[in-house]
Amino acid sequence: MKNRMHACNAAVAVLMVAAVITQGSMQGVWAAGKTITKSNNTVASAKITVKNTGADNSKGSTNESSIDIKVGANPSTSIDIKVDSTGNGTKAESADLSGSVAGIAYENLVMANVEEAVNIRKSDSEDSEIVGKLYKECAGEIIKKGSGWTNIRTGDVTGWVKNDYLLFGADAKRLADATVRKMATSNTSCLRVRKEPSQDAGVYDLLAQGDTIEVVEELGEWVSVEFADGTVGYVSSEYVSVADEIGKGETIESITAKAEASEKAKQAEANKAAAEKAKSDSSAATPAAATNDAAASAAAAPTSYDDVTLLAALIQSESGYECHEGQVAVGNVVMNRLRSGKFGNTIYSVINAKGQFSPVGSGRIAQILAQGPKASCIQAAQEAMAGTNYVGDAVRFRPVSSGYQGIVIGNHVFW
Repeated sequence: MKNRMHACNAAVAVLMVAAVITQGSMQGVWAAGKTITKSNNTVASAKITVKNTGADNSKGSTNESSIDIKVGANPSTSIDIKVDSTGNGTKAESADLSGSVAGIAYENLVMANVEEAVNIRKSDSEDSEIVGKLYKECAGEIIKKGSGWTNIRTGDVTGWVKNDYLLFGADAKRLADATVRKMATSNTSCLRVRKEPSQDAGVYDLLAQGDTIEVVEELGEWVSVEFADGTVGYVSSEYVSVADEIGKGETIESITAKAEASEKAKQAEANKAAAEKAKSDSSAATPAAATNDAAASAAAAPTSYDDVTLLAALIQSESGYECHEGQVAVGNVVMNRLRSGKFGNTIYSVINAKGQFSPVGSGRIAQILAQGPKASCIQAAQEAMAGTNYVGDAVRFRPVSSGYQGIVIGNHVFW
């Protein structure tokens, strides 16, 4: 019971006062059950008394802490007052909400506070039509904030989200700053991601116009970029646009269209591979022709295998010599990406997303599929798809030597 009371105290002992005062208007600050108003050319102030009457207080006394607040005329200031779980102290933090992230002003920013995704609805009602989804760690711009729902704009969708699933103010800013990424977008139909900053260097992958890849550093004529597995490549700065990017919501129409397109592409390639195989089996091919048929089958390999085999091939290409938990963890990243909806709607589309896994573009996965993945990697893929998880909701991984913080398994860190 004593521990339970501690938990209850901790739950109620966090108080936030956000006062926004605009020149020429009247605002209110709530304190100790009273509202103190502010008119032109004055400063609103309030005194808050926090009482700790926890059941573990053996003498039955009440501890009190008083916080005096004065709020100036800066419209971009948020004050957080936090009382620790024992009621013995307070902490005040002032967050500067000036500036913006990925084109959204901090003072108008909301971030999704969910495990996977929250529905965006046509109106402020749970019975209203779902018009889109706002995924975990994705951002939106406030149009109108209500007491229970907020009207937001995010990506190509505008609608209402319940406030229970959103972060505002300083909390939204902290999450946005932690998740924003600098991305390079291809401005040409065939952008080569090279192994070195040289026109003569080998190629990891090809990006189509509109494809994006994460930026490590801008180096003048070249931009250093990074795949999801930590592989670093280089693209010509002449053919990319670099900008901050943060996750956005997606319309229901877009979600449905992507899933259908992915399935059609997968089926078309599978049919092509099957036709090539039938042609090869039914003809007495010369050695040279047989070699050509094998090459054609290998080229189609990433789309002509079942999900377990395809995932196993990626696992082998990324962590074939890692411990069993490390192999399952790579599979966990793919499954987490699939569940998030931000990277694709099928295992095939997640693995083959441009600018993500370097072994796809390099042909390494096709080679593994042609030979057949190792039994350990097939087992790891089966476990990951069945729900075994060693990395929580991590959607990225890098070599431990990269210095990133997260869950370390073998030679990789996951977050």
